[in-house]
Amino acid sequence: IGYVLSGCDQSKVSFVVMEDCKVYVNNYYFINHPSSSTGEFNPVLLRVYKITPYNPEMTIGSFGPIAGKKGEKAYYGKKLEYLVAWAEVLGYISWDGKWRRLECSPNTWDSVYEPTYEELEGFFVKLSSKSLSDRADFPIAIGRHRGLNIPFHLDLNAIAKGHMFVAGMTRSGKSTFVLNLIARALESDLKPRFIIFDRRCEYSLLSKYGAAVFPYLSFIPKTELISPSLITSRLGLDPNKAEGKLLCEALNSMKAEGSDLTAKNVFKRCVELAPYLISRSRDSVLSRIRWALEKRGDLIFTEEHKPLNIVETLYDKPAVIVDFSADANIEDQQLTAKYLIREVVDHAIKCRTTGDFATIFVIEEAQYFIPERGLKIEVGNPEKTGVDKQIIEAISQAGGYNVGFIIVTQRPAYISKSVISQCNTIAAFRLMAGNDQEAIIKYSEYGSERMSDYLPGLADHEALIWGMASPVPFPVTIEVDVKDYPSKTGVTAKTAWDRMKIKTPTIKIQQ
Repeated sequence: IGYVLSGCDQSKVSFVVMEDCKVYVNNYYFINHPSSSTGEFNPVLLRVYKITPYNPEMTIGSFGPIAGKKGEKAYYGKKLEYLVAWAEVLGYISWDGKWRRLECSPNTWDSVYEPTYEELEGFFVKLSSKSLSDRADFPIAIGRHRGLNIPFHLDLNAIAKGHMFVAGMTRSGKSTFVLNLIARALESDLKPRFIIFDRRCEYSLLSKYGAAVFPYLSFIPKTELISPSLITSRLGLDPNKAEGKLLCEALNSMKAEGSDLTAKNVFKRCVELAPYLISRSRDSVLSRIRWALEKRGDLIFTEEHKPLNIVETLYDKPAVIVDFSADANIEDQQLTAKYLIREVVDHAIKCRTTGDFATIFVIEEAQYFIPERGLKIEVGNPEKTGVDKQIIEAISQAGGYNVGFIIVTQRPAYISKSVISQCNTIAAFRLMAGNDQEAIIKYSEYGSERMSDYLPGLADHEALIWGMASPVPFPVTIEVDVKDYPSKTGVTAKTAWDRMKIKTPTIKIQQ
């Protein structure tokens, strides 16, 4: 379909496209290895990332623009037009069955070929075969190579060891992809374990595969929710002023003793500590604390309950969905996430010699838990609650104990870059924003600027996938096989507004 132009190297190739031939971005093509013997064809795989037409008659200062100004077409000039395609050189399968990058530049006038469906299918089957990988994989079929009838699998072993980062704009299919990955895994006889932080109650459908849904407060003791500075702020007091410092000290002492945390007991402890911490305006400080506790204390210091044990629950249920949609208290949600991750990682460390524990965390809307510092989009206070440090520490260490993470977000630019860089598998759905593309390009292991040419053009439920969990050693476009969809609102806003109009104004709202 074309011939190699000068100026190429071992990583990228430009070629002129023959007349009446079609070339498309993100499609695969072959050249023969430059070192192949005469009559031998050893295919080197290319992928086109840019196509540009050239016409010397239509450059600035030539006759074509002058004719166009008059409303005429220079038909003679069309014969001079040609297409140039740029392609990245992905690599080839060597004689010993190993995947290698091209070691030398193609020659000018080398032919570029469009493989038949059977040739390309055979190439990927050979590339993904077990002869290229000696790993004890746990493959889960999640879709097919785009345009090919070749199943694509992800290795859950690699995700549990090296984590996975899933990014894509709204309605691109990222949550559907994760849900179907978990569903297909739960259909297997092995029943891998998952803990899902679900902020929108989208994963409840997994209950038909054995998953169980629990409100997030079911797992955490009340004492774990007592972060003195956060409680002080939520009571409307300044932690840096006298009343805030006194309240923080009272909460710290009660938490250390394991005392029963109620508004009455907290104020009693403040009264006991006041003579030691406050020298002036003691009565005024205590009255402000009493007023704050009377107004908001009962909402914060709820009744103690016997929390569920996350590890025991995980042994009993293959997937535990931690429902964060029950309320909008983001700080308690962050404290719960921190507590659950710490408990699971500690148990995994204890099991490192017996080797009888493994699980994968799924963190939806991860920007709420591990935001990039300094971008001023933090919700709640992840730095003060410590959830960001807990997740970053777990991602850096827990993979060695078979505790993996699937990090899901629609805005990778606002996720901590140390998290992206430690995820060894990437699934990138459609991304239009330049800073989101840059986060993938700069901080993932592949790190190719060509991603910005591919990511905006992905259709719904299509993803570029690469990394340790993929059987293919370079990013490939995958069509996700969708069997289940996340549980989202069943009606449009227009329908909801229409129903609201029908309801009488005197309807009693449920409290």
